[in-house]
Amino acid sequence: MIMAMIKTVSAALIVSFVPVASTQPIIAVSTPAPVAERSLIAWEPGEVRCGATVVSPAFLERPMATLAWVSQPQAGPVTYRFVIEPDGRTSNIRKAAKDARAMGGDDIAPSLAASRFAAGKGHFDCTIAYAPRQTGLDSAPLADLAAYSVNAISGPLPKNAWDRMYAQSDCRDERALGLKNRVFPNFRDIAGTPGVRNWSMVGFDIADDGVTTNVKTLAGTADPALDAASRTAVEQTRYYKGGRTGCRYPYWRAPATLAAPSAPDEEAFRPAGSTCPEKVEWTVPPSLRFPETYRRRAIEGWAVVSYDVAPWGEVSNVKVLASQPTEDFGNQSITVVRGGKVAATQGFVGCVDLVRFEMGPDASDQS
Repeated sequence: MIMAMIKTVSAALIVSFVPVASTQPIIAVSTPAPVAERSLIAWEPGEVRCGATVVSPAFLERPMATLAWVSQPQAGPVTYRFVIEPDGRTSNIRKAAKDARAMGGDDIAPSLAASRFAAGKGHFDCTIAYAPRQTGLDSAPLADLAAYSVNAISGPLPKNAWDRMYAQSDCRDERALGLKNRVFPNFRDIAGTPGVRNWSMVGFDIADDGVTTNVKTLAGTADPALDAASRTAVEQTRYYKGGRTGCRYPYWRAPATLAAPSAPDEEAFRPAGSTCPEKVEWTVPPSLRFPETYRRRAIEGWAVVSYDVAPWGEVSNVKVLASQPTEDFGNQSITVVRGGKVAATQGFVGCVDLVRFEMGPDASDQS
């Protein structure tokens, strides 16, 4: 069994260019600067159909919005197939069309994995389509801009978006006010939601003596406990200076870990004619990298893979036999297994391994 825990890996590619003398004249051409306007892509979920029946979710988590360029037009809707388990959890999440474009749609499958339906008999052959809504930052809904500012998964929010959010405020730069003390909620007393990073944007004014006033919830994921604790924290926060209106501050609670569905015995997948030993010895351990889109939601998963081993230890013919709760864990497991090398004096065929993706104990992310 291969265990994939969260690890941070960084790498840099440095390319050097050596100037070469040229006898050709240099001609300067004046061209206008390209227009670099940003847009926001939000994915709108459609109705859920299981066979011929429309099924209403108890909680349908929305995919996180992403930034794009206006010059990058989005394609049409993207459809996913999945199963609703008897306990209301979603599983076996697969993209209906393998070649469907979904620019900025990396969070669709994770958000569907975090969604819930009413418990009951369960449903098979379920589908849902997500349609992209691409809007310029000058016209995007302020609620979407606020949500992205808290979950900036594709780069910082540009200045023109911040200007819109603070259009009626004179409280954008807290450094000019002099923060005396910032109070935070006791996040340990607030239950996390599995697979969901709850947040609460608090609006407030600052009186001349630095006391916060007119405290209210402006936006968020509608978590009553987090909203109440965030308002209390802002009410207790103090500044050295005041006389400001339209201030705001976000708090967020890290997702509770969404454990993977029960994993099968990988030996049940061993093909007939396998020559692989039950336990493979790795001379170069596989590169155990957790899928980033699932790490930020604390969603665990697993995959059963088969592979062959050359006499010199190289792994090949890697195939996904099963994966849960989405196909993405299977795709990631191929990369994991291919990165390893086996101690082999002879070739093996029909090796099978279970790759587990589990969150580490220090997966907190809250403010």
